[in-house]
Amino acid sequence: MKILVTGAGGFVGKHLIKELLKRNHKVVALGIGDNSALYEMGIPVYETNILDFNTVYKNIQKEQPDGVIHLAAQSNVGVSWDKPQITVSVNIEGTLNLYKALFEINPDGKFLNIGSSDEYGLTAKKEISLTEEMECKPQNPYSISKFCSEQMILQLAKKDNVNVVSTRSFNHFGPGQMKGFVISDFASQIAEIKKGVKENKIYVGDLSPARDFLYVDDVVDAYILLMENRVVNGVYNISSGKSYTIELMLNKLIEISNIDIEILIDKKKFRPAEVKNFIGNSDKLFKALKWKPKVDLNEGLKKTLSFWIDKK
Repeated sequence: MKILVTGAGGFVGKHLIKELLKRNHKVVALGIGDNSALYEMGIPVYETNILDFNTVYKNIQKEQPDGVIHLAAQSNVGVSWDKPQITVSVNIEGTLNLYKALFEINPDGKFLNIGSSDEYGLTAKKEISLTEEMECKPQNPYSISKFCSEQMILQLAKKDNVNVVSTRSFNHFGPGQMKGFVISDFASQIAEIKKGVKENKIYVGDLSPARDFLYVDDVVDAYILLMENRVVNGVYNISSGKSYTIELMLNKLIEISNIDIEILIDKKKFRPAEVKNFIGNSDKLFKALKWKPKVDLNEGLKKTLSFWIDKK
C-alpha cells in the first residue's frame, strides 16, 4: 500500500514509518517541524500545515495514497487549556481537511484517525476496564477536541459510505518520546543520574495513580494491522488490559538502572482531580485482528532508559 502519514516526524510517527517500510509499504509524510530523520530515511516529505486545505489537497492528489494514518495533533493538555482555539482548529478542522481531501481524490481509500484514551475522561473514575461502547466524558480541551473530530469523521463516513477507523490509544512510551510524559520524564532523570550530571534524587508528584501502559512498537503494530486489513468502521481501543501504578513503573526503571536513587515527594507536582486507575479493554481489536501486546514491559523500559543514557 501507499500510505500518507501525518505527524510523521513525531515520536510515534518515526517508529511507525520504520515499521511500514519493513513491511514493504510505500510511505509519504505530511507535516511541519523537524523532519530531518524522515529525509535521512528517504521519505518524501511535504511540509504542509493541515489547516491549509488547498495545499493538503494538492499533495494528496499528487501522491494518490491508498490511505492516511493521521497522527498529527495538538496533543499537549496544558497547551490546550492555554490555547483552546488552536487546539480545536488543528484537531478538528485539520482532521476534516484530511478527510475531505482523501475521499474526494480516492473514495476507496482508508482513513485511520489516531485518537486518545483521554476521550473517556470522567468515565474512567469508575475504575473499570473501559470499552468502546462506554460513554465518553472528556474533561479538557484536548480530549474534547479529539472526541469531536473522531465523531465528526465517523458520522461523515456513514453518510459518504467510506472507510474510516479511529483508535483510542492508551498510554504508550519508548525511545524518542519527549519529556513531559511520565516514563520519559523518569527515564531522562535516571539517565542524568547514571551519567553523573545530576544528584541521586528524583522529585515526584502523586505516584499512586495506575495507567494502562504500552510500548510504542505494540501500538505501531496495531495501527498497521488496522490499515492493512478491512475492519468495520468505528472506534478501537489500543490497550494492554492491565494497569500499573506510576510508583511501580518508577521502581522498575530504578531497578533496571542498578543505582540507588532517593525518591522525594513534591506536593507541587500533584494534579487535581486525578483519575486513579485508567485501564482499557481491547477485546474488540483482538476479535477483529488477533492483536495483543507482545513486548514485555521491562524490555520496553530498558530500551527507553538506554535511549536517554545514549542521548548526547
